[in-house]
Amino acid sequence: MVFGRIAERVVIDELLSGVREGRGGSLVIHGEAGIGKSTLLAYATAQAGSAADGAGPLRVLSVRGFESESEIPFAGLADLIGPVLSLLPQLPPPQAAALQSALSLGPPVAGDRFSVCAATVGVLAAAAADTPVLVVIDDLQWLDVSSREAVLFAARRLANDGIGLLIAIRTEPDRAAGLDRQYAGLKQLEIQGLGPDDSRELCRSLTPAVSAEQFEQIYSDTAGNPLGIQELCSALGRRAAGAPLVPSQASRLTQALAGRLVEMPERTRRAMLLVAAAGGGQTDVVRRAAGVIGLELADFAPAEDAGLLLADDEQVDFRHPLMRSVLNSASTLHERTAAHSALAEALAQVPGEAAADARAWHLAQAVLPPDDRVSELLAEAGTRARFRGGNLEAARAFEQAARFGSAQARPALLLRAARCWQVAGRTGKMIPLLDEALELSDDPKLRGLIRHMRGYVRMWRELPKDALAEMIDGADEVEQVDAARASLMYADAAIAHFMRGEPVELLAATRRAFELSEGTEGVARPVAQVAYSGGLVINGHRAQGQQLLTEVVPVLLEFPPMPRAQEFAHAAFIAMWLEDYPVAEKLLDAVISEARANGALGILPQCLTVGAELAFRTGRWRQAQAYADESVELAKETRQPNVYGLYFRARNHAVRGRAAEALRLIEVIDEVTTRFEAPGLKLQTTHTQGLLALGEGDLDEAIARLEQTGQLPVAIHTRDQSIVPWAFDLVEAYARAGRGEDAQRLLEEIAVDEAPEGVRSDLLIARTWRCRGLLATGKSAIAAAFGQALDAHDRLPMPFERARTLLYFGERLRRGRQRAESRTHLRRALEIFEQLDAPSWAQRARNELKATGETLDRGTGPAADLTPQELQVALVVARGASNSEAAAQLFLSQKTIEYHLSNVYRKTGLRSRNDLSVLAEAPS
Repeated sequence: MVFGRIAERVVIDELLSGVREGRGGSLVIHGEAGIGKSTLLAYATAQAGSAADGAGPLRVLSVRGFESESEIPFAGLADLIGPVLSLLPQLPPPQAAALQSALSLGPPVAGDRFSVCAATVGVLAAAAADTPVLVVIDDLQWLDVSSREAVLFAARRLANDGIGLLIAIRTEPDRAAGLDRQYAGLKQLEIQGLGPDDSRELCRSLTPAVSAEQFEQIYSDTAGNPLGIQELCSALGRRAAGAPLVPSQASRLTQALAGRLVEMPERTRRAMLLVAAAGGGQTDVVRRAAGVIGLELADFAPAEDAGLLLADDEQVDFRHPLMRSVLNSASTLHERTAAHSALAEALAQVPGEAAADARAWHLAQAVLPPDDRVSELLAEAGTRARFRGGNLEAARAFEQAARFGSAQARPALLLRAARCWQVAGRTGKMIPLLDEALELSDDPKLRGLIRHMRGYVRMWRELPKDALAEMIDGADEVEQVDAARASLMYADAAIAHFMRGEPVELLAATRRAFELSEGTEGVARPVAQVAYSGGLVINGHRAQGQQLLTEVVPVLLEFPPMPRAQEFAHAAFIAMWLEDYPVAEKLLDAVISEARANGALGILPQCLTVGAELAFRTGRWRQAQAYADESVELAKETRQPNVYGLYFRARNHAVRGRAAEALRLIEVIDEVTTRFEAPGLKLQTTHTQGLLALGEGDLDEAIARLEQTGQLPVAIHTRDQSIVPWAFDLVEAYARAGRGEDAQRLLEEIAVDEAPEGVRSDLLIARTWRCRGLLATGKSAIAAAFGQALDAHDRLPMPFERARTLLYFGERLRRGRQRAESRTHLRRALEIFEQLDAPSWAQRARNELKATGETLDRGTGPAADLTPQELQVALVVARGASNSEAAAQLFLSQKTIEYHLSNVYRKTGLRSRNDLSVLAEAPS
């Protein structure tokens, strides 16, 4: 029976109504122990199981977290989706394989830790295809972390399906504030104590003779906590009727539970201690453990009869969560370790990996370290967890194995723990472990590996300059015994140099990496060659860089893309700088498609940011926006740093005239790069501010920002303007502002006429001749310069650059009173800008056309009002994906795809899937 809770039941009823109507939703119920969360879940389950509003009952999938299973990866998920495992064949094969591996239903598969998250979305969506589903999770705080991660990921992606997720989690009153960040995007409902009237009704239902004075004291002590009221009423019932309670103490509930414990027979208390040690264990295991220490099933009966224990054929646990801590406080260390030892012995008789894992953890609480056997069993548990994708649980197991291991074994175990924390995205846990491992190890190769990992983590978490010293010193130490490791360390050090805006030092590091990799086996050589190629190009040595890249790409493509995602992304970037867009496309298609197929959400954000740059350069701006948005959102969901994703999103807003949003993102980026003393990205953000002002016609602001860009140390040392073309944009700003001498002087420094270092750059040639056209005098000179620029554009798939040249050519022709000829170029520029959805640039073209005497309506792109996810869906479908294929690629449900597609058609006026191709195409 539910006492009170009218408002809470209304919220739950609204969730259930939405699910019945095909609308998804999530509700996180939180509150202290005993506050009534489970009662509300039981109410929801009962309501879901009955027909309502002309609709049939919902399918209910439920699970409860138990402390005893909190270290067993995917134990909770296995219980939750067990009833619908027959739907696995409906998932993409890689996702189905990942889920089978996680649940120990299939062989281990290599993959991303988020593959199971993607598969969870798919299997829940499949379950709701015919009948709406309610997912009920009690005691989420005890659910294993891998299951929790999968469930919360699904909760944020099933809003348009007939799936409701109702989650209960125990929180302490002073820690509830942190839930907003942890459960961002999910509706939350804090459960507080019952009011006086409902509490009095509950109290009288339990103890009809309770006096007004006694009730006031009970209510004061419990603040309306229902389970607390039950316990104090029970304590009151065992006293003389009407007798006052003990003077009020904060611990009265604990005292009441301790008093009930004292009333139990000694053998029953020992039996209850087994339940406490099991953390809500399996009934069969607890019963076996009781036999180990000479107890019988009858010894549990007094506690069960008194309502202290709740047991069925599967699980046994305490009615009140505080009873576990009361038992532990009332027992000796010897008694507690004996209980864990008995449970471990009982689990040895139970087949299966889950039992073996639980046994290892009980042994860890039954003996004192060091103990080689316990260390070995924990390491085996960690290995099993890692193979199933449960890296969080694996990290804890390896860390505990190190505590029990010998001095010789500990460094390697600590390193394995650190690796698992890294894969799990909890890099803050790594540094202390790596510090300890380094202090303990005297193996040169192992020390090199430890220092490499520590430097890499510090590069992303702390200051890149400190990470540089770590990796370079470590490379020097290991160079003589492990050249491949030293090479990889120098290659990663180059990333830190890039973050710090140090191109000269970057070149030196990549050169050393390349030298050390000669003759090594495995990945060191291609990794170093990609890095060295980039270092050469950034420093203006295009010919050498292109040669190295041309040689290494076929080698790189022989490797599986996912494990080498960073190198695929870096190589694609370098190919773009060298204007080899087909190679960049090939590399990115390989790694992005494989990552999507495998649900590898951990590597997608980085790859999508590079995809955003490629799409931007080649004029597929809607695709660039979709990639940047997806990259940022996935990074947020998977708790990864992604400042470059924010930059590409900011740049997309800037060129499309969305100044406020662009500047807001740039402010965030600048704060991060300043805090981490990594000014490398300042070159891009300051240039973007200049480009924004240039597009809006604010020449003073454009010049100020672009001059600021040129004064950055990274700009002074980065010689190749194909990476960030701030100088060419500054020439344009000078020329348009009437500062011809400044423009001419700068242009002479950066002009490219033919092939720099034997490698033709049509982009640099086009920009050079465009600037010359802006500065030329005389009709023939203007026409010749812009003609040369347009010839170079003909060899480039970069419509934005072409449209800018056409705009400036048209402007100069119009000012030279060649109005008819100017209209041809201005119309084409306007057409491209509108296709790109670049309104500020389009307005400039429109103004110029108006000045020639032509009037035009203001146009808008067909995707102007689409949300980021609507655009992502439209573009995937435009490339030929079916709804089910689009759902798999974007880790959404098919109903969510259908929902977004209907909005796309409504907003754009497009009528068919074929029509969507207009959103994906670049201007011709």
